Amino acid sequence: MKYAVITYIFGKNKELLREPLVVDKDVEYICVTDQKDLKSKIWKIVYDDIPEANCTRDKMVYVKYRPFKYTNADNVCMIDGSIEIKSSLEKLFKQLENHDILYKKHPDRNNLNDELSVWNKWRKMPIKDISKFKYIAKKNNIDINKKFLIESCILLFNKNDKIKNLCEDVISYMKFIGGKTLFLSNQCMLTMLIQLDYYKIDNFNQNEYFNRYAHNTNRRNNT
Repeated sequence: MKYAVITYIFGKNKELLREPLVVDKDVEYICVTDQKDLKSKIWKIVYDDIPEANCTRDKMVYVKYRPFKYTNADNVCMIDGSIEIKSSLEKLFKQLENHDILYKKHPDRNNLNDELSVWNKWRKMPIKDISKFKYIAKKNNIDINKKFLIESCILLFNKNDKIKNLCEDVISYMKFIGGKTLFLSNQCMLTMLIQLDYYKIDNFNQNEYFNRYAHNTNRRNNT
């Protein structure tokens, strides 16, 4: 089995590139970026400006949901720049071998309906986009009030055709709803689409493996 961790640093107001506090010898560490001057002793820096993306947020989505573009690993852990690896990921990757996806539960909200409301209030998600999302959910018999919500700052994917198709569907639906720029919430889209088919999924305890920081800072936030 080959394993990889992939992170992504994009834009002028970029995240800090956080070096792992523990490095596993059988894991490849990759950072995809549009910053040509970014350097690391541990992360393999891969420059990709992702010209099809129309904003920094979209660049992150294109990396996150094309997890096997930058590695030939069998299992991949995708982490946002706000995440720091603090312990060995060996046990987490072993857990993934029996599943298609490992995810972390959203720490504050329980369902898609609540999450969409927050995106509208605080992130200015357009009402028309929310209406399109709800229409797709209703058409596919997805209950947006169901107590299930993924937080996508950490996602682990097992390499198989179903996962490749799911990830491409996330991007496709985000394009369909958002238009020029993608629908604002990739975790809402993933939470909905993962319910359209059978996947072996499981969650994990973030605090066992990772530290989380407020974006662009060294202020710890372990939720």
